[in-house]
Amino acid sequence: MKKVTLFLLSAILLAGTLYAAQYEVVKKADDLQIKVMMENDPPTKGENDMRIILTDPEGNPVTKARIKVDYSMPPMENMPTMIYKTRAKFNGGMYRATVNFSMSGRWDIHVSVKRPGKSLAKVSFSVNVS
Repeated sequence: MKKVTLFLLSAILLAGTLYAAQYEVVKKADDLQIKVMMENDPPTKGENDMRIILTDPEGNPVTKARIKVDYSMPPMENMPTMIYKTRAKFNGGMYRATVNFSMSGRWDIHVSVKRPGKSLAKVSFSVNVS
């Protein structure tokens, strides 16, 4: 009976980690739909893999864009604003970037998308890093 109980408990814990929530935000900018995903919801302190999917108004993937990600933590008592930048590179059907949240708390993220012959598209959102 102990083995069965232990097995069931292990299976429940494993299933919980397999179906852990991922962070996801979808925004419109210009004629683009910009979907940003990170592995954990909420994102965690340290390195986080950010995946960005761009689609045009017909739902087709946009593959020829340059993406810059600016992320910052607002100033706190005796601390200046922490500002970081990275670029997302196209890989495996989506754009990927690594963001490194140096501490827990609210972070503001700005994603800028430049496409040939189009105006700059920008979206902004905030995450609470644990």
